[in-house]
Amino acid sequence: MSTRLLCLNARSALPVLKPFMWIKNVEFVTSVFSIGDLPGGGFPEIAFAGRSNVGKSSLLNRLFGTRKLVKVSSTPGHTQSLNFFLVNRSAYLIDLPGYGYARAPRRVQAQWQKLVEGYLQQSSNLKGVVCILDIRRDPDQLDLNLFHYIHFLGKEAWLVLNKADKLKQSGIQKRIRSIGRVIPDFVHGPWTVSARTGLGMNTLSEHLASVFNVKT
Repeated sequence: MSTRLLCLNARSALPVLKPFMWIKNVEFVTSVFSIGDLPGGGFPEIAFAGRSNVGKSSLLNRLFGTRKLVKVSSTPGHTQSLNFFLVNRSAYLIDLPGYGYARAPRRVQAQWQKLVEGYLQQSSNLKGVVCILDIRRDPDQLDLNLFHYIHFLGKEAWLVLNKADKLKQSGIQKRIRSIGRVIPDFVHGPWTVSARTGLGMNTLSEHLASVFNVKT
């Protein structure tokens, strides 16, 4: 894991939702429940993964500059499909089902795992996976398993620590150091953000644009 610590000022949070400059347009394309239904086009892809309550959908909405495109549910485990969003008609951002929701039936959890693993294995267009954690929580075995699985497949894992607005600056730095002690070295980041306020989202957005070779 990179030793780079992002020093963020909570006062720099974006006051309103608006898309980042490199995102000219975005549209929801499809929800995939079976690997055989993956959309074509050959576009490069970035997937977003995280626990069911980590704010993944809110983070995507912040990137897109809307509160409505990615459905945000108060009930963990709501996302049960691979949701494809086409950006600039040339790249996909994919919202993966959240993991770790203990109340979901084991059969449903197994279906989610099979779907996500199948996608990660088979997508030749996948550039990497944005792995989102709650900055206030230490990674557990499910999180670490995800990092290692992505690495095993030869893909890049990018660590994003969400909900930084819940902490003071000193607390943010303390948590980055604590989490960094258990994150594998092959994981890139962290990017420290708040999907709620926009804190740190500019830096994350610039990284995603660079992956897609888009000027910001």
